[in-house]
Amino acid sequence: MLTDRRFITYYRDAEQLKKKTVRTYMRDIALTGLSFISNAKYLDKPRIQFLYIHHIFKDEEKKLDILLKRLSKNHQFISYSDAVDKILSGTIDKPYITFSSDDGFKNNLRAAEVLNEYNAKACFFINPGIVGETDFDTINKYCTETLRFAPVDFLNWAEVTQLQKWGHEIGSHTMKHMNIAKTNEAEIIDDLQQTYRILNERCGGVKHFAFPFGRFSDFSSIGRKAVFDAGFGSCATAERGCHINHYKPLGNAELCIRRDHTVLGWDINHILYFLINNAKNASINNNLFPDSLK
Repeated sequence: MLTDRRFITYYRDAEQLKKKTVRTYMRDIALTGLSFISNAKYLDKPRIQFLYIHHIFKDEEKKLDILLKRLSKNHQFISYSDAVDKILSGTIDKPYITFSSDDGFKNNLRAAEVLNEYNAKACFFINPGIVGETDFDTINKYCTETLRFAPVDFLNWAEVTQLQKWGHEIGSHTMKHMNIAKTNEAEIIDDLQQTYRILNERCGGVKHFAFPFGRFSDFSSIGRKAVFDAGFGSCATAERGCHINHYKPLGNAELCIRRDHTVLGWDINHILYFLINNAKNASINNNLFPDSLK
C-alpha cells in the first residue's frame, strides 16, 4: 500500500506503481506493427461496439477528446440502453458505439463532461458499497486488495445523481466488486438483490449489470441466473468483441454483452486496432454466453 496518503490524479503516477515487463514492451511493439497494417475500412461495418474505461485522469482527458473525434468519423454514438435494444431486436443498421465505465471513480465526472461535448452517453457501473467513502485507509485497502490499483477518489451519491442529470445511465457492478466465480450462491443472490434495490431507490431505476473482473472465468451460470432473477435487463463482460445482427430476436437473458477495455493512456492506434480487428472478425456467436455459463 501507499503510505503518503494521497489519491492518484494522473495516469502516469498509477503506471509508475506497476513494473513493466519484457512481455509488456513486446506487446506494445506487436500492436504498433499490427495497427500499421490493419484496414480501417472495417470500422464502416454495421455493428455495435461497447467501449469501457475505468478512469480519465488529468493526463488522459485530451486523449479521450482525440479518440471521440476520431470515432465520430465512422460511428454514431448511442446510449447503452439503445445499444442493448438494437442487439436484442436485430436492428443494427450502421456502425454504432456506446460507452461505459466500471468502479465509480470520481474522475468519471470529467469523462462524462467530455462525452457530453460529442453528444455521447455512457453507463457508469458502480459499487454502492464504496460510493461516498472518503476515509483514505479504507479506500487504499479496497483499491490495493480488491481493484489491484492505486488509491483513487470515488463518486458520492450527489455526483451519481449529477451523471444522471447529464443523461448518463447508472448500472450495477455488485456491492463491493465481488468475484462471482469465487462466491457461493446465497451470497451472490443476496448481493445482487441488494444492489438492485439500492440503485433503484437511489437512482430511480437500473437496467444494466456488469460483473467485476470481466472474464468468463470470473463469472458462473449461477451468477448469470441471479443477475436476471434480481431484475437486471442485461449482463456485460470485459471480453473483447462486437455485436452484429443475430438470425433471430434475442431474449435479455440470452445476450452476453462484450466490451472492449480501453485505457486512454494507450497509443490511440492500438485502441483502433482492437476495434478494427473485432469488426473484421464479428460473429453472431459473440451475442451469446459460452456453454459454461448457460
